[in-house]
Amino acid sequence: MGKRNKLRQARRQQAETDVCAVLAAHAKRKSDPAVAVTYGDFAPEYRAKIESYRTYALRAPEQWRCRLKSGLQERRFIDLVRFTFARYPAPAHLEQIWLHDVEEAFVDVVRPRGQGAADARQAVPLSDLPRWYIVATQGGSVYREAAHLYLSKLETHHFLAAPNRLRADRAFWFAVARAGNADASAALRIAQTKLCDYSVASTFWREVARFFARNPTTVAEMDDLIDFIRTSREEDDAFMLKGRTLSALRRRMEEWHRALQKQQTICGGSWPGRPIPDVEYGAGSEDRKAIWRFKQIKTGNDLYREGQRMRHCVGSYKTWCERGEVSIWSLTCEFPFGNIARCVTIEVRKDGDIVQCRGYANRLPYANEVSMVKRWAREFGLTWRAITR
Repeated sequence: MGKRNKLRQARRQQAETDVCAVLAAHAKRKSDPAVAVTYGDFAPEYRAKIESYRTYALRAPEQWRCRLKSGLQERRFIDLVRFTFARYPAPAHLEQIWLHDVEEAFVDVVRPRGQGAADARQAVPLSDLPRWYIVATQGGSVYREAAHLYLSKLETHHFLAAPNRLRADRAFWFAVARAGNADASAALRIAQTKLCDYSVASTFWREVARFFARNPTTVAEMDDLIDFIRTSREEDDAFMLKGRTLSALRRRMEEWHRALQKQQTICGGSWPGRPIPDVEYGAGSEDRKAIWRFKQIKTGNDLYREGQRMRHCVGSYKTWCERGEVSIWSLTCEFPFGNIARCVTIEVRKDGDIVQCRGYANRLPYANEVSMVKRWAREFGLTWRAITR
């Protein structure tokens, strides 16, 4: 028994020695230089943002010491911002302004944001969104000190109260819709539409948001109507929504779809497209194998035929394809062997976002189609953002 006790004690001492050695090595390990612990550890671009607003600081940023367990630089920078400027909590979408610039010049134009050199001439002074954060967190009036040029008092309130999961550009449209007599769920759907492609200062598109607030519908249908409204406005500067009903607008949109389908078969034109190859994937067992094929559409003729076969308005995207702003893809499935079914048409923006995925007559994609598109997106570095409800 004595020998066994000595062996047991020796093992226990060895285990304690090993643990102490690991702890000592951990204590001696140098901190990761990429992770900020003090203000001076941050990259120059982060410090430049703080220095731009130092006159509003409640505390010197040099006094900040990180106490977060997270090693993510962005979280540590937000903690620095809170320490330096904040007396009260702020909405998450306001905090994210410090990390991600919002492409909002507050220009009253109809065209999508950033298109046209005239934007700079027609712009009101750019809104200083970090300053909105500082005013909000220091107990000031965001409306009186910052937002009154762009939002009403009620819209400012709803902007600050927008759901945390929204980005700032979508929070603006949530505020406009919420103030336009929409409940919170309807306003949230409006904030998820293509309206965020346009400046919230646009008188025309603000009226569109209020129209949807009074006539709630799905995100998918609102996106379709926005495409139709944009085209109608480009063709007729006098086109307005005043006096129109949702049912009448739907009828006009269906007429527009039919007009697109009546275009001549030979549309002409071609473009290089996105530098991604056409691919195919197999799914299922060998005796019940399905072949999914992704093919990019690079000619006006093919684009027209896709819209005709799928009964949707993809033909109207030709100009955007030629400018390289979007790429259009057709997904088919062969199952069983020799039987090819057209599944969905996919819109990919130049930044890699998949923003639309529609089947026959603009139906939403089925679950297996969504799964296959997401698999394709992961392989080629694309981001799924399409609405599926």
